[in-house]
Amino acid sequence: KGHIITNFHVVKDSSNIKFLYDDEETEAKLIASDQQLDLALLKTKIKNKNYIKFSNKSPQKTQNILVAGFPFGKAISDDLKITGGIINSLKGIGNNTSMLQIDATILPGSSGGPIVDKKNGSLVAVSTMSLNKDATKHAFGTESENTNFGIKSSQVKDFLEANKLKVSIKKNKFKLSELEKSTVFLICK
Repeated sequence: KGHIITNFHVVKDSSNIKFLYDDEETEAKLIASDQQLDLALLKTKIKNKNYIKFSNKSPQKTQNILVAGFPFGKAISDDLKITGGIINSLKGIGNNTSMLQIDATILPGSSGGPIVDKKNGSLVAVSTMSLNKDATKHAFGTESENTNFGIKSSQVKDFLEANKLKVSIKKNKFKLSELEKSTVFLICK
């Protein structure tokens, strides 16, 4: 219905939010946000028939996942990049149970992108952050390796429902084309 989920930190200082859809820049409006969860809800006039559905199962350690995003924006290319890995932990930094930890790469430009189950394509989490290698080197004497975090889909579902949006449960097989058509490149100015 024209809704886009992303991270609050992606759009918080933006007065003009657009996204690429069919090679055209289209306007989006911020309609809700949760700074603590780092989630933002955008609305646009375009109603894409492809969208990522929710699973009716909770995430599990060692679950195979895919992360979709646009690391480093158009500096590399405007093509959606997909990395893979597993869920390492069902908690984030400081035992934050609204997050999970993954080993799939999340780089700047991937924030707000979907983390989906590799088998069925349902939403597992929304990419949010990575541990900074310099900070871990300073704090622990060693650089972190692919220590990345996402906001659990259950939190995203609660956020959407609190904003009066209905959530769909995934029932069909995973198609890469659905992931590609459901993930958009945001331009925030």
